[in-house]
Amino acid sequence: MAQDKKEIFKQLSCLWEDNTIDVLETNNYKYVILSDLHFGDGGPADDFRHNVETLKRMLSHYLENDFRIILLGDIEELWQFDLDMIKKQYDEKIYSLLRKFETDRVIRVFGNHDREWESPHDPVMSNPEITKGAPEALKMSDKNNDPFILLVHGHQGNIESDKNSWSSKFFVRLYKVVEPCLKRLNIGTHPPAIKSQVTKDYEQIMYAWAKKNQVILICGHSHRAIFASTSYARRLENEIEILRKENRDHQDDPKLVSENKKKIKELNKDLREERKKNRDIDPADPGSKPLPCYFNTGCGLFTTGITCLEIENDEIRLVKWHKGKKVRPFYEIYESGELSEFLRQTNCT
Repeated sequence: MAQDKKEIFKQLSCLWEDNTIDVLETNNYKYVILSDLHFGDGGPADDFRHNVETLKRMLSHYLENDFRIILLGDIEELWQFDLDMIKKQYDEKIYSLLRKFETDRVIRVFGNHDREWESPHDPVMSNPEITKGAPEALKMSDKNNDPFILLVHGHQGNIESDKNSWSSKFFVRLYKVVEPCLKRLNIGTHPPAIKSQVTKDYEQIMYAWAKKNQVILICGHSHRAIFASTSYARRLENEIEILRKENRDHQDDPKLVSENKKKIKELNKDLREERKKNRDIDPADPGSKPLPCYFNTGCGLFTTGITCLEIENDEIRLVKWHKGKKVRPFYEIYESGELSEFLRQTNCT
């Protein structure tokens, strides 16, 4: 799918320079950032339905631990389904949990698949009569109240998702009819690649804008989890190489070598899955170490669970909530780091 770099830069810059956009404080607050859940009607074409229990577990945890939730777009799949169908399926399962948060603890940003949230009656609101229009972006400030993070869904400037979204919505609705049959034939079984249709240059463009403007940019949209401008696939590759080196250095320890081989086998399985689903992309400059200025939440459509980002004071974390009661722990921190240090590195260009 086509990316208009000039238009992306223009739109992101306009949002970053817009002084009317809400600025959230990071100091003394805790946030979890979720995107791309794509709630449907619970039927065969609803790609989120297998992660309902995972999300319920997540929301209960964040409710109990005083987090604020940022819904960073494409929470509902409104290209394929009507809102009434979605509410009927998820009101008791999910929306009722979200309504337990105070009103100011659930914050929306609209995406391309749910841009109707610019002015709806929002089912996540505890008072159903409240109309809460969602903005296109948010900012976050540091302890000195200076904005240094821009949060957007990430569809800005994408020709199919932004400029021609009406036609894309038509074809996605058409696809819903044949999707269950295709899944039975093992064709198009990974919804993120089908529904987002984000090409490989997407991350490079978003990263380039963040680097140029010396801003930390947090997005969704691509369904690829990115931490500090590095993909999960790259993390897997690094872990595999570390284990292989450990085996080379400790060939006289058969127990350690055997355990590491088992770990390598599992990591390679995950890595093949990332490559198969076109998520092995780093938004970096070719041949250089990337600056830690670009982050992506991933999505809620993984067959093994849901990824999200957490921000607590100066710390940012990429987190995976695993699906299934037998998986322990349910919650795993993949990466973490200090926002102030990432910003310092980003500004040293």
